[in-house]
Amino acid sequence: MQIQIVYSKRKTISLIISNDGNLQIRAPFGTKRSTIDNIVQDKKCWIERKISEIKQIALPAKKTYNNGEKFYYLGKIYELKIVKADKNIVSLLDGILLLSIKKQSNPRLVLINWYKTQALSFIKTRLNYYSNLLNCTFKSITITSAKKRLGSCDFNGNLRFSFYNILLDQAYIDYVVIHELCHLFYLNHSKNFWQKVESILPDFKQKRLWIRKNFYIIANSL
Repeated sequence: MQIQIVYSKRKTISLIISNDGNLQIRAPFGTKRSTIDNIVQDKKCWIERKISEIKQIALPAKKTYNNGEKFYYLGKIYELKIVKADKNIVSLLDGILLLSIKKQSNPRLVLINWYKTQALSFIKTRLNYYSNLLNCTFKSITITSAKKRLGSCDFNGNLRFSFYNILLDQAYIDYVVIHELCHLFYLNHSKNFWQKVESILPDFKQKRLWIRKNFYIIANSL
């Protein structure tokens, strides 16, 4: 197990087990190494259990982007059908993910670019809806290709979301959107932060648990 310590402007220390079984420690600037070591020792059983759980996850085989393969979109599964065309177009029709591509185009790149476009449009809509409910404003939105981080929020109110969100059912995308918007009020995971999330999404714990168990597998299906 590799251990990475990341110092930042935060008030608490958090331990994160990555999907490859390594430990990342996020700590406030100035935190003594002895303090971090003591926390790691106290959480030793939890760390070992989480690493064991990750090692038991069976990732799906990588896609070859051939006809008949299954792909997620907004929580539903679609069967891929590739046809030759004069321009690249992706469309959904009766359980079919129709990929019309030019002769020299890469099917994977065409599909991922489509996913990114859809993710930006869909997440913008959900951001506008929930920012009105929370009475808050964000500065910008960026779509990333991150597999380990569904979303993030910085001190300036810039929001980032992984395009892999678009593979999930809307209910889970909403959780990610609400989560990041609540960071505009609390840039931490304090009790106040989670109370803010719960005020909009009472069952957020179930959503969070499902994402932790399933997202990495879904994202690695592409």
